[in-house]
Amino acid sequence: MRTITNKEASVSLDNETLYVSGLLVDTMLFLYDSQGELCGKCKFTMPSVTLTIPQKGVYVLVMSHPNCQPEVRRIVYSNI
Repeated sequence: MRTITNKEASVSLDNETLYVSGLLVDTMLFLYDSQGELCGKCKFTMPSVTLTIPQKGVYVLVMSHPNCQPEVRRIVYSNI
């Protein structure tokens, strides 16, 4: 039996826009800043979703679906 996961998610950052694709439908995305404050959330719909990063810094993206373990990615938005 194949395990269902969101590990194949594609996450990319272009300026202040975060692009996410390759998730299971109905996955909830939560974006937290380095202080643990919720900066944004949305439900994934095909084929991709975008989130706006409010300012430069380090963020945590949590991708949560009821049928699998949460997937977590660290996002660094800087001048480099």
